[in-house]
Amino acid sequence: MRTLSVPLVMLFGLVLAVALVLALFPAFPRQLGVQEGDVASRTLLSPRDVTFESALLTEQEREAAANAVPSVEVFNPNVQSQQLETLAETTASVGQVRKDSTLNSAARRAQLLEIVSRDSVDTVLALTDSRWQRVATEAELVLGDVTNQSVRPDNVQAEQEGLLLQISPDLSAGEANLVADLVRPLIIPTVEVDEEATNEAREAAKQNVAPALKTISENDIIVREGETVQATTLEELERVGLLRPTVEWDTVLAVVIISVLVASLVALYLWLFPTAAITSVRNLLLLALMIAVPVLLAKVYFSLVLPDDDRRFLAYFLPLAAAPMLVATLLEARLAVVVGLVQAVLMTFAMVYLPDPLESTLQPLEAGQVLLVYGLGSVMGVLAVYRAERPDQYVLGGVLVGGVALAGLFAFWLLDPDRRAFDAAWMATAASVNGLASGVLTAGGFAAVGALFGVTTRAQLIELSQLNAPLLRRLQDEAPGTFHHSIIVANLAERAADLIGADALLVRVGCYYHDIGKALQPGYYIENQLGGDNPHDGLDHQSSARIIQQHVRGGMELARRHGLPPRVQAFIPEHHGTRLIAYFYRVASQDDPEVDPDLFRYPGPKPQSRETAVVMLADSTEAMVRASADRSSERIEAIVEEVLAERMAEGELEECDLTMRDMRTIAESFKGTMRAVYHPRVEYPEPTPQERRALIGRFRPGRRAAPPLPEAPSPWQGQGPTW
Repeated sequence: MRTLSVPLVMLFGLVLAVALVLALFPAFPRQLGVQEGDVASRTLLSPRDVTFESALLTEQEREAAANAVPSVEVFNPNVQSQQLETLAETTASVGQVRKDSTLNSAARRAQLLEIVSRDSVDTVLALTDSRWQRVATEAELVLGDVTNQSVRPDNVQAEQEGLLLQISPDLSAGEANLVADLVRPLIIPTVEVDEEATNEAREAAKQNVAPALKTISENDIIVREGETVQATTLEELERVGLLRPTVEWDTVLAVVIISVLVASLVALYLWLFPTAAITSVRNLLLLALMIAVPVLLAKVYFSLVLPDDDRRFLAYFLPLAAAPMLVATLLEARLAVVVGLVQAVLMTFAMVYLPDPLESTLQPLEAGQVLLVYGLGSVMGVLAVYRAERPDQYVLGGVLVGGVALAGLFAFWLLDPDRRAFDAAWMATAASVNGLASGVLTAGGFAAVGALFGVTTRAQLIELSQLNAPLLRRLQDEAPGTFHHSIIVANLAERAADLIGADALLVRVGCYYHDIGKALQPGYYIENQLGGDNPHDGLDHQSSARIIQQHVRGGMELARRHGLPPRVQAFIPEHHGTRLIAYFYRVASQDDPEVDPDLFRYPGPKPQSRETAVVMLADSTEAMVRASADRSSERIEAIVEEVLAERMAEGELEECDLTMRDMRTIAESFKGTMRAVYHPRVEYPEPTPQERRALIGRFRPGRRAAPPLPEAPSPWQGQGPTW
């Protein structure tokens, strides 16, 4: 078998490593959708130790320090002059009313009530001019004293209430009340807040407050179930990584190491154990994607459904067995087992560093459960759908995957001290969804994925095996002898391929198309001449050899034109390998012993797989037995042994991986099949008179009688059942 080149294997390893790093990169969707004011539905613990500068706490402390700074107040000297001027205007108005003789008593009182109280009106009207002047002077003195002091806004009322204590005692009670009435409305704050200075002082106080550090230890309770989520709670949840993805570089390094290690091991496996189905870069890309994409989906899915507080086994609903099942269907079962186990390990690794809101690490029991359920489930799925040819086989595969998953979950459930009886229903549901979805995805995806990446699928092979396929119909019409030969070779090779574990369906289809090039010039091949003229009689031996060689090149052209899959096309050149066209070479060597044998060789290559090697052996065996006059069991056995020994001696089987045990199995299979094809027949005796009369009696009277049967020879002579 042709191995992958070292550069191609290294490129695959690099691509797979990068894909796995991207798939496992520790970035996750938001774990919690929490807003301030929400009520916590569960108790949340910190998954890690964190010390951070709390912006909220720092701001709260700084605001408290700023609020503790009193406002900066300054004395306004203009208040005194302004208020004294207003007092002078007021006293002038009162004096004018006192002197106005045109006003009657009622009008005078009405105007005074607008300035002073009702009790003070009588005092104003009763005062003599000298006493009124004394009152006005006292009011000016009192107001001047009050406004010459620092009167804060909150002290205005107190100053107004204590005004009588500042009035001279030589005034009568009425006069003192009149002074108070005049001065009281004019007492206002004499100090005001300096906003700029106050803001500077408060800003300085803020700057003197050090940042507030918050320390949260692993498993500390951040919020309890039923509590209202505060702004500080949201900050803590964000800092411990529960509200947004966090990248921890030690985790990234671990991901890189694991990814490179796994990619290297898979690449080394492909180099040491090459897979026949991987024939191109597209196939390698398919394999890398089918390994990495399920791991990415599992990581994201696990981060959304874990922790499973309600014990619903949500982590096991994912149909991850579909990927290795697809690899088994499209590529190879052995490789699919490796892929399934590798993915199970990677998924378990991904669960270890999930940003779990309740638990910081994965328990060993849970890790083992994930590894067993997904690992063994994948292996069972691979074994079930390997070389599946019918849809029901994929359904059966899904059922078996679900059964393995359920068995694994039940086994670990028995070890769980917190198990509950109702868990069985969720386990059964998870296993059923897992298994059946894996089967459905495999059945629905293998055709599309195979077509996208150029992989030969079982469905394609089954379609190509129909004898009414266009190329086979042409072969049957234009080269019936070759068609019959292909059918016999297919029967011979298919059984042998099945016995040695090769792909029997691929072998059958390859046999059907291995000589398709003979349809271009059917008359040049003995099986199609049917006893007529042989066109080679008029050609020289090298020309005849070139025509025989041409059926390989012509067959490849036909195969490409009709879109045959590469694995089927491989049978056309490889079933002849680089062998000599023995008949024409030997005849030519009789005329010229020095003739170059390379002129009489098929172009090759030699068989690269067990399947094409089996077809080479079957093709040669069928031709040799058919050409032999002696087809006894002993002679058939000798021919089979001779053909197999000759191909080994020629070195035609050096590039495939057939073992000596395989060769012995193939030989015994060929012998049995060829003995069944060329078994002896029994010669029947002549029909009896009774049989003749019975046949004649089948004709009804009145109709023209059938001609009498001949006495001899019998039409049945030499015929009989096959034994």
